[in-house]
Amino acid sequence: MIAVINPSNGPGGSRDREYVTGIENLKNAGITVLGYLYTKYGQRSRSSVESEASAYKRWYNTNGIMLDEMSNTPGFESYYSSVNDYVKSLGMTHTVGNPGTVVPASFIGTLDCLVIYENSGLPPITELQKYRGHAAPNSAYISYGVPTLDTAFEIASAAYVRWLYITHACLPNPYDTLPSYFSAEVATLDNGTSTTASREPPQSGPHPKAPRAKSAAR
Repeated sequence: MIAVINPSNGPGGSRDREYVTGIENLKNAGITVLGYLYTKYGQRSRSSVESEASAYKRWYNTNGIMLDEMSNTPGFESYYSSVNDYVKSLGMTHTVGNPGTVVPASFIGTLDCLVIYENSGLPPITELQKYRGHAAPNSAYISYGVPTLDTAFEIASAAYVRWLYITHACLPNPYDTLPSYFSAEVATLDNGTSTTASREPPQSGPHPKAPRAKSAAR
């Protein structure tokens, strides 16, 4: 499981002790923790992005970085591969990029994982199949505004992505609460069997974005 932390649209201006405690708890539970950064579709200076990545490592010792607002325009591949190299040079091991849509094949490998769908409702399986044949697509999808968990779809879709996250929550912020069916979502991936998922009471705790097929969170 992955949890993406986002103190202040990035690491913020200083170390937050409550985040330190929360991250330690997540890591002790075996969860990979990534720090959230935005790239403004490749328009934000690499030095600013790398400076904030360094802050995440110093203040929170995150396992890696999640790059939001990722460009899918050809020509920006080197921007993201350079940030990836910098993050790895700090001793972090995971990078996730979120273009939120399919990307040209030239972007595959620039980061460890790409979120190829972030939208309301479930993605078409045909969209998830587009990267079959590549050695390590390591793709992911995020579906919000899904009132009831379709576990049969969850299992079918998991064949094409490494990470997934489905939630009942909606815009403007579908990441401010855990899915009402979070336990069933995780159990389905663990068991690989479809079930009828009843709605469970919302849970408190770390809030998700970007899970693993297998499951994830922000």
